Amino acid sequence: MKIKFARLQNFRNVEFAEIDLDADSVWICGANAQGKTNLLEALGLLAAARSFRTSDISALVKKGEKSAAALFGARTEETGDSEILIEISKTRKISVDGAEIGRLGDFIGRFPALPMTSEDVKILRGSPETRRRDVDMFISGIDPEYFDALRRYHSALGHRNALLRAEETADELYSPFEIQMARAAETVSQKRRERLAQMAQIAGERYARLARGNGEGAEIEMKPSSEAEGCEDFREMLARERAGDIERRATRRGPHRDDFPVRIDGLDAKTYASEGQQRSAALAIKLAQFEIFKAEKGIEPAILCDDILGELDAARRAAFWECVPPSAQVISTATSDAPDCAARKSWKTVRVENGKYFS
Repeated sequence: MKIKFARLQNFRNVEFAEIDLDADSVWICGANAQGKTNLLEALGLLAAARSFRTSDISALVKKGEKSAAALFGARTEETGDSEILIEISKTRKISVDGAEIGRLGDFIGRFPALPMTSEDVKILRGSPETRRRDVDMFISGIDPEYFDALRRYHSALGHRNALLRAEETADELYSPFEIQMARAAETVSQKRRERLAQMAQIAGERYARLARGNGEGAEIEMKPSSEAEGCEDFREMLARERAGDIERRATRRGPHRDDFPVRIDGLDAKTYASEGQQRSAALAIKLAQFEIFKAEKGIEPAILCDDILGELDAARRAAFWECVPPSAQVISTATSDAPDCAARKSWKTVRVENGKYFS
């Protein structure tokens, strides 16, 4: 996918801006706190109409304003040129070529944009919830069945947790929600295992390239919170755990508690890896997601890089650019000028100052 332009109104610190992005390589540069990341955050809405920085959509609205809007021009081989409008207040409204999109599931994955930010290192350092969120967003973008199963699972989970907090004990109250959870959990767990196996293989290969053949390896390991796999296994587990769940007033096991830690050279990356190793592993995971999306959908996501290479040495920076296909659009931010690298020879430069953008 190629992003051709962005038009922002009352978005973060931007009152109004129209930015020409119609190039394979776009370098957005400027001092800190001027609006570079705000632009990338807006472009990231194309992936799933949500921010990669916050779960509070209203935080994207400029202070003192009631609403914001982001209009994008994008081109894919599948649909040709499209205009995508995302209107934001306390909620969001999505339109494509003037037609409103009623269900988020009908939008996710249509205009793939893959943010790569310095915060991605939290995939290694952060909580299991951070890793689950990243994996769930990625798989949802390529598999509508997964997104639907995940939505159904969390809906039923919410109802079951409400019963637990009320200390209800009757089987007939729990049964409908546990059946729905079990059916959805089977789909979610199976698809997670399949996609994580793909990701592990490709991420390991990309990490080896980033490490420049120094013998380091990366392994992604999935640790389910339960050994249940089939629908009946999950249903029996939920019934068996119910008494303890009532005591804790929460569902303690299931896909919502899964974790996927990363190991480098057989050691837990969160505890033992260096800063450079952690950042290389996070980049390798994102590069793997790019490759899988391209293979599944036949579309190269636009890559949105938010000052991601600052903690890497020169060799790893050069290796990163070599890992990115030359046909993929890259929109990158930094405080410095565009790099002189063999993999990306020509950059369109956009300079940012106080929420204004100059080509």
